[in-house]
Amino acid sequence: MKRIIVKHITKLSLLLLTFSFVFVSCTKDTDGSPELAAGDMSSGTIAPNTAAGGEVITLTGSGIGEIRTIVFDKNNVPARFTSTLNTESHLVFRVPDTAFGGPQNVIFTNSEGRTLVVPFSVIALPNITTAFPTDFEAGTVVTITGNNLDDVTSVVLDGTTDAATIITKTRKQLTISMPASTVDRAKLKITNSSGNRTTDMEFVNVTRALTVFTEQLTNGFENWSWGGTFEAAAENPITGTKSLKAAYDPAGTWGGMQLGHGGSITLTTHKYFSFWVKGADIDKNVQFWLNWGNQKVITVPANKWTYFRYELAINYPGVTSINNVTFQIQEAGKTLYFDNIMFFK
Repeated sequence: MKRIIVKHITKLSLLLLTFSFVFVSCTKDTDGSPELAAGDMSSGTIAPNTAAGGEVITLTGSGIGEIRTIVFDKNNVPARFTSTLNTESHLVFRVPDTAFGGPQNVIFTNSEGRTLVVPFSVIALPNITTAFPTDFEAGTVVTITGNNLDDVTSVVLDGTTDAATIITKTRKQLTISMPASTVDRAKLKITNSSGNRTTDMEFVNVTRALTVFTEQLTNGFENWSWGGTFEAAAENPITGTKSLKAAYDPAGTWGGMQLGHGGSITLTTHKYFSFWVKGADIDKNVQFWLNWGNQKVITVPANKWTYFRYELAINYPGVTSINNVTFQIQEAGKTLYFDNIMFFK
């Protein structure tokens, strides 16, 4: 009798377990999205109705469940969204970082192919990542990289009406020809259809600086160098047509490019010392002095122009005049290029 009861209990347990598996297997999988029917997409508004890339916005309406795609119709930029944030009356999402600026429509499509078109305006201010070069004179071509540059309408030196000429523009790159100006240095104010933005980097006017070298040695400076050949060359200029080619002797060490002045020039109104240097095929350490004092050592990266800038009051305290600028390689020589060695306000 006990065996019969145990046998019946075992069969019943197996039956219940089998039923449980069947029930579980028939349960609908879910990703956490609300259980909604596709609506009629009858109405909707977006708040706020103007926003920049990355900002959170909300579609509020009627019958807007089961949204499957969102597209900003200016150049058809899709927007990602989380379906769990979609109800029959609301959908929360972000403006895509890749959205183009200006007034446009946002098109919502649900699982049945119905669409809702809602007007919206994207703020896509110019975003500046790099600019080269940052020294200029009238006609210097500057290449700017970043984003939202394809609809730029003006570039001016901030605080002035001195406008650059736009040469080419794409979404990611802008090339301009710099204007003549009487400012010593200024940032650029760049305007597109969404508004304007000022660059973080400053642009220095070479024609307003106290130069040691631009196209040639200037302001009474002379070549007092040793251990190599140092001369102006029509190669790799930052501005103008020439740079200073410093061919340090590869067979020797301690070659020096000394740019000396028979007297001295006052620096009491000047704030910065700067120069550009283009590296050789390998990184090189270069030491340099002003007036044979305050020695500094820099590493010049290989095969590219690098900009160096020093504030006199901090890096050269007490230096109120200049009579000598010297650059020396401690090791076997290489050929470097210098340009726009100068002091500016």
